[in-house]
Amino acid sequence: MTDQEVIADYDVRSPASRTLLTVVGTIVFVAVVGGLVLGASVLSRDTKVSTSVVEIGDSAQIVIDAGSADVRIVQGGPDVVRVKARITSGLLKTDFEIGRRGDDIKIASGCKTWLNPGCGVETTVAIPKGFPVVVKTGSGDVAAAGIDEGVLTVRTGSGNISGTALDVDELAADTVSGDISADFRTQPFALKASTRDGNISASLPQGDRTYGVEAKSTSGDVSYAITPDEDGKGFIRAITKSGDISLRLK
Repeated sequence: MTDQEVIADYDVRSPASRTLLTVVGTIVFVAVVGGLVLGASVLSRDTKVSTSVVEIGDSAQIVIDAGSADVRIVQGGPDVVRVKARITSGLLKTDFEIGRRGDDIKIASGCKTWLNPGCGVETTVAIPKGFPVVVKTGSGDVAAAGIDEGVLTVRTGSGNISGTALDVDELAADTVSGDISADFRTQPFALKASTRDGNISASLPQGDRTYGVEAKSTSGDVSYAITPDEDGKGFIRAITKSGDISLRLK
C-alpha cells in the first residue's frame, strides 16, 4: 500500500503533502480576499475637500502640526492662515479634524492604508507674507513653493522636505528619515538642513552675500560650489549621517 492510497475515505497521504496543500490553499484564499478588498476599495474611493480659515490675531508665530498628512505650503494673504484639505477615503472613512489651541493649528488625520489603498489627506496651507511659520509632520511630506520673506521651519519624522522658488530669510529643515531639497529665488540669510537618513541638495543664486559653510556626511559624498567665508553675513549648515550633500550656485 502506498502513501497515496485512501482507506475508508480517509486521506493517508504524507503529513508534508497535507501541510503543503494547506499552505497553498491559505495563500490562494488570502490572495483572493485581498483582491476583492482592493477592488471594492478602489470602486468605493471618494475624495472630499475641506476648507478652513484661521485668524492669526496676536500670535507671534503659527505652528502647524499635520500628523500623517502631506503638506504643501504656499503664499497667502495677510492676517489669516487658509487650510485646504483633500480627504480620500475607501471602504472606510478617512479621519480628519482641524483645530487651534493658542499658536498651534492641529491637523489630525488617519486611515488604514492596508484596507484603503490610496487613502489619506493632502493639505495646502496658505500663509501670510513674512510671518514665522513652523510645520511639523510625523510621516507626511512637506513641500513649500513661492514663499516670500519670513522664517520657515519644517520638521518631519519620516517625510521628505522640498522647497522651490523660495524668497525666505531663513529655512530650517529637519527630518529623521527623508531627503531635503531647496531652491532659492533670492539669497537667504541662513539655510539649516539636517537628516539622519537622506540626501541634502540646495541651489542658491549668486549675489553679494557670502556664507560660512558647514557640510558633513558620515557615509556619503559632499560637494559644494560655494566658497566658505567665516566672516560671511550668512551661514549654511547641511548635515546627514547617511546620504549625499550637494550645494550649488546658479
